[in-house]
Amino acid sequence: MENKLSSIFVLIFILFIAGLSYWLSHEVNKELSDDQKNTSTAADFYLKNFNSKQMTSDGFVKYTFQGEDMKNYKHSEKTFLSRPLFIKFDQNNPISNITGDSGEIINMGQEIIVKNNVVLTRLGTKAKKKMSLYTNQLNIIPSEDIVFSKKAVKIIQEPNIEVDGVGMKYDKKENTLKLLSNVKVHYEQPK
Repeated sequence: MENKLSSIFVLIFILFIAGLSYWLSHEVNKELSDDQKNTSTAADFYLKNFNSKQMTSDGFVKYTFQGEDMKNYKHSEKTFLSRPLFIKFDQNNPISNITGDSGEIINMGQEIIVKNNVVLTRLGTKAKKKMSLYTNQLNIIPSEDIVFSKKAVKIIQEPNIEVDGVGMKYDKKENTLKLLSNVKVHYEQPK
């Protein structure tokens, strides 16, 4: 009888330890899962009021890139931007800028996408008047001096030319600006 009681006690003790082990394992796994959820929504890195410069081999500023926020997430191949500003220079003089409400950096940093209320402004010079281009998305490939969009664009050239179209490609090396489709031009003769 004493052996039977000892065996029952040992069996109850083993069941208690097994139940406790299962419960602890479940709680630890639940905690790890919650931690992974929290870390997957947190940014890997975050920059506030960032400003970067790319220089030419001659020591001149090629372009600057700045914004309010830059966030990168481990699970995404994109870096997300808030209020980006891309300024292109020639011999340290600003010649154009691109602004938008948001943006992304993709392709391992080779391409910048500026989105929502995008304005490209070519600053006026003695030879050329100010020009503004409005769209909802512009893609910038800084290393190739290319800017393009697949969205609707509106170009306003001072003093009195307005051009609408869908899709656009600017290539600085070729010195060309092409509107790709549905192009409409409105010109008002100066008085």
